[in-house]
Amino acid sequence: MDLRLSHEEQLVVATFRRFADVEMRKVAAEADRLGAAPAGFERAAREQLGVGLDAVPLDAGGLCEGAYSHVARVLRGFELGRGCPALAALLEAPVDVALALGRFGRAGARAVLDAMAAGARATSASDGARRLVVKAAGDALVISGTLPAVPALAGASHLLLLAHAEAPVVLLLDAASFAREPMVPSAWRAAAWARATLSEVRVPAERVLARGAAPAREVLAWIRLSLSARAVGAGDAALAYAAAYAADRVQFGRPIGRFESLARLLDHGETLMLAARMMVLRAALLLDQSDGDAAREAACDAVSRARDFTTEALSRVSVDAVQVHGGYGFVNDFPVEKLMRDARAFDAVTGDEAFERVLARTARPLAMEVA
Repeated sequence: MDLRLSHEEQLVVATFRRFADVEMRKVAAEADRLGAAPAGFERAAREQLGVGLDAVPLDAGGLCEGAYSHVARVLRGFELGRGCPALAALLEAPVDVALALGRFGRAGARAVLDAMAAGARATSASDGARRLVVKAAGDALVISGTLPAVPALAGASHLLLLAHAEAPVVLLLDAASFAREPMVPSAWRAAAWARATLSEVRVPAERVLARGAAPAREVLAWIRLSLSARAVGAGDAALAYAAAYAADRVQFGRPIGRFESLARLLDHGETLMLAARMMVLRAALLLDQSDGDAAREAACDAVSRARDFTTEALSRVSVDAVQVHGGYGFVNDFPVEKLMRDARAFDAVTGDEAFERVLARTARPLAMEVA
């Protein structure tokens, strides 16, 4: 198996690494303090790099021609997560909406894609905890309930919602159809979070993009794969900051990074993040190559396990990075404090993969287990 990146993939990495270093890191601390992205940040990313347009078809004003590359998306996700997880969440939010519209879109999808190509913000949410009540009303669905916190929902024009009626459904909602309450949590503070309250929101049949477990799992896999890639980038950033601090900080006549305990800590973190990177790349490759229900199911499972592992790895290395800094690690003058807070959002968004896999396994018929 050849693990080398192609010339185009190397170009993606170099381009987004430069953007992360120059455009994201210099504003990350201030965006976190203010709880908002800099004015024009999303527009600049869209114009310079095509972020948010790469999943919009060419005929709708986007850049997507042919099959979408999830490998390319995770390669850029590594770099965006390394730059700033909150700002990366804003940039990646529209992609899953555009992919769903391209994959399942019905009447009216073109108008939404046109709006997204023109710069409209869109985002997605999964009601994994089943807080929403979804009832059939003829061909339409009626939804009531509350979604507690959704990144990029403040100011969004549309919400791609994964919910559960009698079976899982993939819906597209106009944001004007429900109430939103902007919020600034401790993690991803600049990611334009909002709570959503839906009161008898009617979703017409043309906005019910798909029904059934398989399409819902596929959309969830896209969202989770991007989260996994950005988590790897955030973990790499935390380790790099910790290693730099350990090389500069001198105690007892030598840099603290030369003490065996800290050297082992950093080395273990590097092993975790390398394993996480490989899991994410493998999951992306399987998703790109999935052809047929069985292959798609295997790819979704690989994505779920990759996301589960990467969030645990990020939680570990971000805490360890703070420990390397000692008491300074808890001061927001140092970026590892922000990364430790940001790690919590990766673990919270879209639900608990491990629990879902356990439920699926225990629900199988005994004969399948024996076989």
